[in-house]
Amino acid sequence: MKIIAVTSLLVLLVTLFYCCTEGRVNKKANTLTNVGSQKCQICHKKEFDAYLSSDHSHAMDTASSKTVLGDFNNSFFIYYGDTSFFYIKGDRYFVNTKDSTGVKKEFPVSFTFGWKPLQQYLVKFDDGRMQALPFCWDTRPKEKGGQRWFHIYGKEKIAPDDELFWMGYNQNWNYMCADCHTTNFSKNFNADENTFHSTWSESKVSCESCHGPASGHLQWTENKNDNTAFKGFPISLAARSTKWTMDNSKGTMVPEQILFNDTLVETCARCHARATRFTDEYHHGESFLQSHLPANVNTDNYYIDGQIKNEDYEYGSFLQSKMYANGVTCINCHDPHSMQLKADGNHLCTSCHSPEKFDVTAHTHHSDNSTGAQCANCHMPQTAYMTIDNRRDHSIRIPRPDLSLVSGSPNACNKCHTDKSVNWAAENFTSWYAKKLPEEKNYAELLYKISKFTSESESSLYDLLVSKKYPAIIKAAAVERFNIFSSNRITDQVLLLSSNNNVNVRLNALRAIGNLAPERVVPLIGAMLQDSIKAIRLEAVFILSPYKSQLGDDAKPKFEAALKEYLAAQESLSHRPEGFLNRGIILAQTGSVDEAAQLYLKGIKLFSKFIPFYINLADVYRAQNKATLSKEYIDKGLNIQPGNADLHYAAGLWYIREKDVTHGIAELHKAAALNPSGASIVYGYAISLFSTGKPKDAIIVLENYLAKNGNNPQVLDGLISISQDTKQADKANHYITIRKSVFGY
Repeated sequence: MKIIAVTSLLVLLVTLFYCCTEGRVNKKANTLTNVGSQKCQICHKKEFDAYLSSDHSHAMDTASSKTVLGDFNNSFFIYYGDTSFFYIKGDRYFVNTKDSTGVKKEFPVSFTFGWKPLQQYLVKFDDGRMQALPFCWDTRPKEKGGQRWFHIYGKEKIAPDDELFWMGYNQNWNYMCADCHTTNFSKNFNADENTFHSTWSESKVSCESCHGPASGHLQWTENKNDNTAFKGFPISLAARSTKWTMDNSKGTMVPEQILFNDTLVETCARCHARATRFTDEYHHGESFLQSHLPANVNTDNYYIDGQIKNEDYEYGSFLQSKMYANGVTCINCHDPHSMQLKADGNHLCTSCHSPEKFDVTAHTHHSDNSTGAQCANCHMPQTAYMTIDNRRDHSIRIPRPDLSLVSGSPNACNKCHTDKSVNWAAENFTSWYAKKLPEEKNYAELLYKISKFTSESESSLYDLLVSKKYPAIIKAAAVERFNIFSSNRITDQVLLLSSNNNVNVRLNALRAIGNLAPERVVPLIGAMLQDSIKAIRLEAVFILSPYKSQLGDDAKPKFEAALKEYLAAQESLSHRPEGFLNRGIILAQTGSVDEAAQLYLKGIKLFSKFIPFYINLADVYRAQNKATLSKEYIDKGLNIQPGNADLHYAAGLWYIREKDVTHGIAELHKAAALNPSGASIVYGYAISLFSTGKPKDAIIVLENYLAKNGNNPQVLDGLISISQDTKQADKANHYITIRKSVFGY
């Protein structure tokens, strides 16, 4: 792209119009069919030629001399002393490596998978599965460390019995990968046969992946009827224009009216979000949560301040950004067909942010054209995934080393200045920018205060939820993660958010409501059984399942309809253990315990090392007064995973129910030692100590937990209860005061 002079650029900015507004959906277009991307190039040659150079075009392809980039010329790779071989026979590509039994076998490569900076390879099996080999080809130039084989898990040893081994369910292409590397994909898993009959129209992310089936558009080209919605497509990814002008005081372009194009953003999110797809049914333009369940911006996947940690992709980050909040979309920065950035380096950023204000040493405090003077390096730091794939954090945030000192989260400064301390970075940052920082608290500060469970936590959560300044995706995560805060005003906010237009917020408010007393849960969640969004209906029925008997006559048929939908969705996931586990849980909670037990047993047969099956099955047998069977499956689980705290906890409770207190206490002690931050386990251990005449030991256990892990309402309740029972009023009142000051009740 040609870059014009800065002086001309500033003139252009004043009158620039951006398409950053509402996308549109043709709800009558569900009968359209795919026609193939080759039909598109006839009329859209410019766009098609750009697309041919994109990652989308090379997402997947049949293995051939034109598509395979790796060295299959009798090459080899040694991984933890084991050698795998790569070679060609005729026109076929092969890998000789270990299978799941540890035996060396020859596997033909059916497809390539991706192309830069790495390429993977897929093996097809007779049951319809396709599995991703762990050996990847580094496609970067040799001088940049490329042109070599490497293992996807780097220096981590993945043995054949590991759940991450290449032939296991976590490396299954049909579920884990296919939806985002093909067009018009249907998993088509047959649970009875335990086979896949997957179909797709193109082995790439083609034009119709984003624009939708084009059969209606081809019909439109015959007469170009102006009354045909979106020229025959099911959606329009374009948007109504709004005027953007330069705010000279901020040095930033601002829209005349903030209008969102979530149709476009959520179309991209199907593949650029960390999410679970729970149905084959998908219609272009519908809510992302009709078919996918996105991962929360929680500390399992992200740092406490919302920065990417695991392989989180872009959606959860971008929704945190001020760009998204002002109506900016993916294609304002990326060409939608080539996927390349629309301008190089800082020129991209200065199309909206004044170069005279931001692309200068006075702002960057780094010399011109240096690494530190590049906007993206500070505001979108990179993290390497899949060993060599550097991806930028799309929350586009101000780097805050000063907050790193408090929260322990990373910062862009120290990602470059690895030889310097966080203190050094924070001191320099503060001296340069302290007076320029926004007046309102950064949501990272609030999230950190909430997470520490102190007297500032409840008020910080309240401030986060009520302010319009903070991203909805962050509120959604906070509502679910911190649902233990149930003061009246927090509960009121949760109830308000349960009817919020933002689907992520509404879903997580629903999860928070599930933490309230049953008399509040049933009517509130019952109303969501017919929500327009499938993910919300499925979550509602799962939360309501323990309260099925409390439902009124009006709610029961709605519950049964949602339950049927939930079970069907989980059955379609029967190629994974969760498909059995989740059905077993909801069936047990709704009274069908025999069916639940059968599902767990079938799950164990297929996924023998999945420990939750053993724990839940033992609990089902306990409820059926089958103590011997219950203990049998606890022991089977422990034989597989002897260091599992939950299994030791279950064993401890089993012994105590059987009046064998000595063994019971010993097992509970093991559980607490294995998982000292598990509040429920520590609480259970302490209560057992108290029940056997050791109140002082019980209090020590609970107080040690608080000292190491911070306040927890369950642990505080244990201390209050034991203190009251042992006539220690001062101690009880002390913990009552803490609980009220932290959690609001």
